[in-house]
Amino acid sequence: MKTLPELNDDAVIELAREGGIAWMPKLAGLRRFALASVPISERERICSAIRNALPQAREPGEPDGPGRGDQFYYRIHISYSHPQRNQYAEVILLIPEDRAPPELTELWRNGVPS
Repeated sequence: MKTLPELNDDAVIELAREGGIAWMPKLAGLRRFALASVPISERERICSAIRNALPQAREPGEPDGPGRGDQFYYRIHISYSHPQRNQYAEVILLIPEDRAPPELTELWRNGVPS
């Protein structure tokens, strides 16, 4: 099973829906969450959705990865920046839409309430 680094204030998470026959930017609906600027209750909801999706996740380029034909999938891009340590890291996960947990689908549809 894949493991995630700690999702703390240094993490920025982008969630998009991709795939299908024709790519349409509006249907991708990119959501961006800088965890440092998200209220704690919403941060917990975001992190929980990602942890629940992790067992279904594939990395880009895997032979059994999502995105073949007209299959939609969610792309989660997590980036970490540690300027004081001069470090940058990122994780990209792909989750087939038909196997995504409901929390992830809801997070993509609704984002974080204002």
